Amino acid sequence: MSLTLATVGVLAGCTPSDKGASDKTNAGKSPASDKPITVRFLVQNDPGAPMKNDMPWVKEFTKHTGVQFDWIAGPENADQYKEKFNLTIASGDIPDLMEGPGDMLIKGGDAGTFLAIDKYLDKMPNLKKLLDENPAYARALKTDNGRIYFLPHFLAVKTNNAFLVRQDWLDKLGLKQPQTPDEMYNVLKAFKEKDPNGNGKADEVPFTTRNKKVGLGGFVEPFGVSLEEDFIVENGKVGFTYTNAKMKDALAYLNKLFKEKLIDGEYATNDQKIWDQRLATEVAGMTWDVFARQDYFNKSIQQANKNANISMMNPLKGADGKQYTKSQQLPVGATGIAISAKSKNIEQLIQWADWFYSPEGQLAFNFGIEGDTYTLVNSQPQYTDKIVKDPKLAPGSVIKALGRLHFVSKLDIRYENASQSPEVVKKRDEVAKFVTDRFPKEYLSYTPEEREVINSKYTEISTFKDEMFDKFVYGAESLDKFDEFAAKINKMGLADVVKVQQAAYDRYMKR
Repeated sequence: MSLTLATVGVLAGCTPSDKGASDKTNAGKSPASDKPITVRFLVQNDPGAPMKNDMPWVKEFTKHTGVQFDWIAGPENADQYKEKFNLTIASGDIPDLMEGPGDMLIKGGDAGTFLAIDKYLDKMPNLKKLLDENPAYARALKTDNGRIYFLPHFLAVKTNNAFLVRQDWLDKLGLKQPQTPDEMYNVLKAFKEKDPNGNGKADEVPFTTRNKKVGLGGFVEPFGVSLEEDFIVENGKVGFTYTNAKMKDALAYLNKLFKEKLIDGEYATNDQKIWDQRLATEVAGMTWDVFARQDYFNKSIQQANKNANISMMNPLKGADGKQYTKSQQLPVGATGIAISAKSKNIEQLIQWADWFYSPEGQLAFNFGIEGDTYTLVNSQPQYTDKIVKDPKLAPGSVIKALGRLHFVSKLDIRYENASQSPEVVKKRDEVAKFVTDRFPKEYLSYTPEEREVINSKYTEISTFKDEMFDKFVYGAESLDKFDEFAAKINKMGLADVVKVQQAAYDRYMKR
């Protein structure tokens, strides 16, 4: 789930009758005909919601917009999907709509593959209004030359990943939620040695993750660096996170945890199934993941153990006593949807997209079908029991299964609140106070020459730093070689890459 920002763009109780809502009899339909159009749409497959036109919300949106879909399901795996995306571009047979990472959509736009949507803003009053009223949206979405090449997802909360801990294990062992790296070490050690799951076996994996090295982010941030950003800005100057001296201290801490088997020895290879199993079977006591997983795991674990209680934690404090996290949901999502510049349905798709940004479209996207998935109580939408009382799934998972995935959108804070328990909403907002802006790589634009530098030099650097990060954590390489590691990265052309990132960052700051 988007999951998915400082409550930017909160809706003020919009309903379908609000002034400014799009005319649902015309939005998305051909001016010459009331017959729906069918367009091809490349999307990343989700096993929990393989897209079909008979899914409830897909049918609802088609009813409002007149647009039906010929779905092209790309691979679930992100890297494989990017490969599919690039092969589709290379084939020249471009679907009407393509979902993908913003930087890839911008690259395609610069090459003329995708439509420059900014040229159509006068025909998109709802999107234009959102951009005019929210400078952060416009700054993030536009390229340095003012182009907009994809339809965005606007998010509604800041908090993303946080430590999720078995509070009942802490209570059983007489421990408090850790606030510093040292306290975290003591808690994980107790989880390993004092049988908190009570099965009489030394089988506990104190901490696990499904997100490879990024899943270790909460352990790194108190040292002053973040795994959420490859580049770090200090006093306006761009530097490289992985050769920063603070990273050496963070790696030393992680190596200590790994060596004593306090973090999952298979963190670098775990998939979602293994991660889920570790937590659901009460082997693992902590993870670093999307805040919404608190409700998800409480529901699943409590089916077997009614006393289980997973709670969200604040970020750990650094040596200076400060707390922060750069794991955040962004004002504009990192992925979007582009329209083919050669589509025969451009006018209809412009209308289709703008409907989603209307008050009516926002209500439908966030809450679904009135009388089925939500009702209006004092003009405010509330989910029905169909959504909030599923015995096995958290509301977000139910919503996904209805087909509300691959559309442009503006998330509503009321959706975020309604889909989580009051406890999670309260803690989410508390953690949000610690969220700090990260390097805006998702929003930077590059010239063809700059892209060439990144492709020719940074790809190799990135692969090498990922490899060495794990080796330092495992202890396969001694941290005594950290300076050699940094020197090798410098020889691989880091200075040229940083120069490109600095230039792109400076342009971004001037938008």
